[in-house]
Amino acid sequence: MNKSSSSDMTPFWTAVWSIVWKDLQIEKHTRQTLSVMIMFSLVTVVMFNFALEARLDAARNVATGLLWATILLAGTLGLNRGMALERENQTIDAILIAPISRSAIFLGKVIGITIFSLMLEAVLVVVFIIFFNKPLWRPPVLIVLVLGTIGYVAAGVLVTSMTIQTRTREVLLPVLLLPLSLPLVLAAATAVASYMFPQLPTWGEVQSPILLVIIYDILMLTAGFLTYHYVVES
Repeated sequence: MNKSSSSDMTPFWTAVWSIVWKDLQIEKHTRQTLSVMIMFSLVTVVMFNFALEARLDAARNVATGLLWATILLAGTLGLNRGMALERENQTIDAILIAPISRSAIFLGKVIGITIFSLMLEAVLVVVFIIFFNKPLWRPPVLIVLVLGTIGYVAAGVLVTSMTIQTRTREVLLPVLLLPLSLPLVLAAATAVASYMFPQLPTWGEVQSPILLVIIYDILMLTAGFLTYHYVVES
């Protein structure tokens, strides 16, 4: 039974890493997703920094919210651009023809876009530390960023796959994704804000928002595994 089980799992994980490798290679040659996300984020941060320069204390107070807003907007832009490239090059059609699990496609896309998003966040953390002097390097903050990114990307892949066939996908994606990800972003921003003070919070003080982020991740990943077949076939 163990031998049969492992042989059944091998094609699934091979397909997952093939999808991830494809996305990484496309980005390596085109540089049209990560570069756009980073440039948009930097322009946004610099713009807000100059706008709030006269009120430095106010800028520091809203830094965590601004961080997540930047991640949200840049992530939406990256999702839209990444799936548009799939559609333009007809790679999504080739993937759907291949005899692989639709869940493997979903997981591969989530992992690939999560990698791009974490690269973006690595840049943003450094930028926010420089501009707003916030302790974003703390391990709990980085963990919340990773957890929040996973849930947001999982929801984004589902919504993007639904809207990729429509002519108004650039409008539909943020209209559908931003409200859907709002509970995640509010909880993640609250958790991150709790670690911005010199005295670290206790687990009881951050337990609720962090657990909400984890539950959101589980729900979105489960929804993707159970429904992605119907999403891409519709």
